[in-house]
Amino acid sequence: MSSIYEIKLVTKSKEYPVYVGRGIINYLPKLLDSFKNSGKCAVITNKIVSELYGKFIEDLLSVKYDVRLIVVPNGEECKDLRVVERVYEELITSGFDRYSTIVALGGGSVGDLSGFVAATYMRGINYVQVPTTLLAQVDAAIGGKAAINISKGKNIVGVFYHPHFVLVDVNFLRTHELRDFKSGLAEVVKYGVVLSREFYEFVKVNWRKLLDVGSDELLYAVRKSCEFKASVVSLDEFDREGIRALLNYGHTVGHALEAYSNYELRHGEAVAIGMCYEAKISVAMGYTKESTATEVCSTLEDLGLPTKVWGGVNVDEVLSLMRRDKKAFSGKIAMVLLRDIGNGILVRDVPEEVIKEVITNW
Repeated sequence: MSSIYEIKLVTKSKEYPVYVGRGIINYLPKLLDSFKNSGKCAVITNKIVSELYGKFIEDLLSVKYDVRLIVVPNGEECKDLRVVERVYEELITSGFDRYSTIVALGGGSVGDLSGFVAATYMRGINYVQVPTTLLAQVDAAIGGKAAINISKGKNIVGVFYHPHFVLVDVNFLRTHELRDFKSGLAEVVKYGVVLSREFYEFVKVNWRKLLDVGSDELLYAVRKSCEFKASVVSLDEFDREGIRALLNYGHTVGHALEAYSNYELRHGEAVAIGMCYEAKISVAMGYTKESTATEVCSTLEDLGLPTKVWGGVNVDEVLSLMRRDKKAFSGKIAMVLLRDIGNGILVRDVPEEVIKEVITNW
C-alpha cells in the first residue's frame, strides 16, 4: 500500500487523525476497525461521485461491513431538510443504530449533510470524512463544522461535530473537473497569504506543478494545507476566539459575490476575487503596502483564478449581503485584512464606504 501521512487534530472535545496520501483509500476498512461500530456502514455520496467511485467503495467495504449506499443530489441541493429526512428514513429502514457508521464520500456539500445527519441521528453516531474534491480535502472536511440550508440562507442550521477521522486521498483529484480543481487551489493560496509567507512562496514558485494532480508538489501543498487547518481548529475549535476567523480571509467579499451570482461562481472563484479585494481594502485602510495586494492577485491569476468582479455588479446589493455575514457584529462588517503576506488580522469594523470605493474603482 502507499505511504500515509498522519496529522493529529487535538481539540478540547475530541482528538482525531487526518490521513493524507495517494492510493490510501485502500486503508479505509482497516481504519474503520479503529473505533467501536456495529458493522453497519452508510456511504453518503452524490450522483457524480457515486458513478465514479460508488461500486468501488461498496466492494471495498462489503468484505467486512454491511454497506448501504445512499445517493443524494449534487451540490448544495443535498443540504436540504427534505434530503436530511430522507436519509434518516433510509438509516432507520436499514436498521442503523447508535454504533453504526456514516462515511461522507464527496465534496463539501456531502460532508456538510453527512456531518449534520451523523450529529443528529439518534443524538449522534460515528462518521468519517472521505473528501473527493480539493476544496473539501484542504478545508471543508476538517474541523467539525456541518450545516444545512433553509429558505432564509445558506448554512443557517448547523452543528460542530467532529468525525472519527478524515482520509484525504489525493488520487481522487484525477477525476476532478479542472474548473473545480482550480477553485480548490484558491483555499490553498489562502493559507499562505494569511498564515505563512514560507508556504506562500512555495505556492508562488511551484504554481505550474500545482496544476498537475500527479505531482509531489500538489501532494505537499495538500498536506501542508491540512496541517494549517488542523492547527487553527485546535486553537479555536468553536470559532469564538477570532483565530479560526483568519481562515475566512477572502470570504466576506467572496461569500457575498457567490450569493450575488446566484452561485454561478464556484466557491473558490468567489474567494479568489474576495482575497484580491480584501487585500486592496487592506491597502486603502493603511494595513499593508500596495505591493502586497499586487502580489496576491498576481499569484491567483497565475493559477487561472478570477480576481475582479464582472461588469454591472450592484455594489449596494453586495454590501447588503456582507452585512449578513456570520462575522458581522452589531451591523458592522468584519473582514480579515493583511498586514503582510503571511500575517492576517481580523478587523471587526470595516467602513462600508471603503469597501464600496475599492470594488467600484478597481
